[in-house]
Amino acid sequence: MMVSGWTRSIARAALIVCVSLLASSGSGSAQTAPSATPTFTPAPAVPTDTLTPAAAAPTDTPTPVPPAAPIDTAALVPVAAAPVATPTPIFSSGVPCATDDPTTERVRRSERHGDDLDGEGDHDEFRTGNGRNEVILHNCTDNRLRVRAAIQLNTIPGRVVIPLNEAYAEGSCLRCQTLSVALQIDAYSAERARDIEPQNFAVAINTGCTRCVTVALAIQYVQGVDDPQDVSEELSGTVDALSRELTAIQSDRSVTLPEAESRLNAVIARFNTLGGSLSQQREERDD
Repeated sequence: MMVSGWTRSIARAALIVCVSLLASSGSGSAQTAPSATPTFTPAPAVPTDTLTPAAAAPTDTPTPVPPAAPIDTAALVPVAAAPVATPTPIFSSGVPCATDDPTTERVRRSERHGDDLDGEGDHDEFRTGNGRNEVILHNCTDNRLRVRAAIQLNTIPGRVVIPLNEAYAEGSCLRCQTLSVALQIDAYSAERARDIEPQNFAVAINTGCTRCVTVALAIQYVQGVDDPQDVSEELSGTVDALSRELTAIQSDRSVTLPEAESRLNAVIARFNTLGGSLSQQREERDD
């Protein structure tokens, strides 16, 4: 009993001491509590849109093509390429250029033997014999002489005698020479002919030509005979001689224009001995 009381006394004493301590601490200098430091509360992160990669479009898988059957090259027939036509130059006169080699020119010969004993109002050169002999030459070959010629023999039995003979020469080149020759022989009926009007013309021009000489020569021989169909040997022989001389001139690369005219005039002079009417028209252009 005595121990138990002692224990209780000790506990009371300890309690009194604790209360005293608490009281003393509460009555001492008060300490200022530290101000609370504001704490930054981070804002919640805004969720960002996450790009979802688009799925790649499926590609078409090409269907394999079976290999082509082999070509038998031995059976192929080569096709020749179509020739390309080279346009012929045309100058301001509208007359196409002669583009072949001048030495390939040859004398053109023709005949008209009429059978219309009247001929009035008939414009058919084959029925009346009133032929049209026209020589047209446009030289475009530099440094060369080009000669073109035509000879026509007509027999005209009717009342109307109106044949046409014309030489046209044009130069469009550099240091070139051009000669156009039209020769027409017209034998008509001296008994029936009433309207005798043969036509003979020569025209020479140069277009874009430098140091050129261009000559047009129209020669027309007209003769009234008893029978137009009966052409004399002298007349035929003179025509043949002129044809040969013209061919020789055309084939000669060295001949000049003055030489060519001189040789032709020597043959043409023979027509004066045959008794008919000889008309010569000559036109020259020098540029």
